[in-house]
Amino acid sequence: MGIRTMALRNLGRQKRRTVLLGAAIAFGLAVVTLVNGLSAGMIRSLEDNLSNLFTGQIFITGTEKTDNGKVVQRIDNDAALLKAVKDLKIPYVYESRTSVVPQAGLISDTSTAYLTLYGVDFGPDSFLSRRLSLLEGTLNLAGTNGIIISEGAAKSLDVKLGDRLSVQATTETGQQNVVDFTVRGIYRDIGLASSLAGAYADRRQVNVLLNLAPTDYNQFGLYLGNITQVEFWGQKLYAQLKAQGVPLWPRSSDQSQIDQELRTQTWTGTKFLLQTLDDKLSIVRALFSALDAAAFAVLLILYTVVMVGITNTYRMVVHERTREIGTLRALGMQAKEVRRLFLWEAVFLALGGIIAGFIAGAVLLGVTSLFDLSSWKAFTILLRNNHLHPLVDAGSFFVDLVVVTALTAFAASFPARKAARLLPAAALRQNF
Repeated sequence: MGIRTMALRNLGRQKRRTVLLGAAIAFGLAVVTLVNGLSAGMIRSLEDNLSNLFTGQIFITGTEKTDNGKVVQRIDNDAALLKAVKDLKIPYVYESRTSVVPQAGLISDTSTAYLTLYGVDFGPDSFLSRRLSLLEGTLNLAGTNGIIISEGAAKSLDVKLGDRLSVQATTETGQQNVVDFTVRGIYRDIGLASSLAGAYADRRQVNVLLNLAPTDYNQFGLYLGNITQVEFWGQKLYAQLKAQGVPLWPRSSDQSQIDQELRTQTWTGTKFLLQTLDDKLSIVRALFSALDAAAFAVLLILYTVVMVGITNTYRMVVHERTREIGTLRALGMQAKEVRRLFLWEAVFLALGGIIAGFIAGAVLLGVTSLFDLSSWKAFTILLRNNHLHPLVDAGSFFVDLVVVTALTAFAASFPARKAARLLPAAALRQNF
């Protein structure tokens, strides 16, 4: 009979003890699987929802600096950008040319709201026609002064379809300008992130507000079909533009650092800043990463307690099976084989607990996705179709598998060494 077979049979001899230790391991892994799955799913839903409302997932902003030190965001020649995209054969779903107005003041008869205003190209091929969920109104705003706002903004401003909104912004030359728009559409609110989504209007009308030429814009965007490839293609596009000799700002997700460089440095012509959706969500990602790290820390603390229990349990097992160990040694089993026997018992115990915990965690994740959370309006940005959409990460599971198995084997190694050092004659003389 092999060592592994004997180890499995020994676990079956003490079913209650084995089940209790395995359950402790399973509980810890189920908690970590649940937390990691929920956080990964929320991040993916956040990325999907925001990329549906932003003008892409890869953004390139053109920056110029005037003689008096004023930074102007403008792209009036995108030939180099289009060439790089074409040469790389980036698998994008659509490209966008947007005039972005951060912190535009939307003024109604009763109140004011500050939102990001996106000047986009409306039409059949507009990303908004496929990505924005209209509650009322129309997306056919090409060549009009219409504006689309969220239901939360409409409520805050106390406006409805057909009402006038005055939009105030700073032009690219630093002057204050006001243009009147008419509310032509209201889209479904996405909770806490509504301010990130902002408002949408025809690009030419927004260019009037910014005092830009009708064909100019300030942000070029690409929307990819596979969101997991955004950072990969962002890096490839940055390298391609750099190889073409296009002036570029260093890659950074720190907006304060970017703003400081824009203020302090001088340059001529247009210098481009490339960012991805990952850059814009770096803070959110850091929060979820911290949550995952905290869950893993809790797992280690829990398993430290479990490992102490395993060590004490196996010391008791060695004591109870002293005569058995003596018999095996007398029949020819070597000391190292005795040690391996106990280690394999611990490994099988860990593997059983890990697999059971992973299955339990995956089932719990599936259960959480069944609940309709449409009443959870403040956090709908983290949902997909009003449901949680958890993700099970196979990579994290294998990391947990290795770590927990190693810890369990380590905990059992001390009693295993003690068992291996028992002399056959002395073990056989033991009476309990």
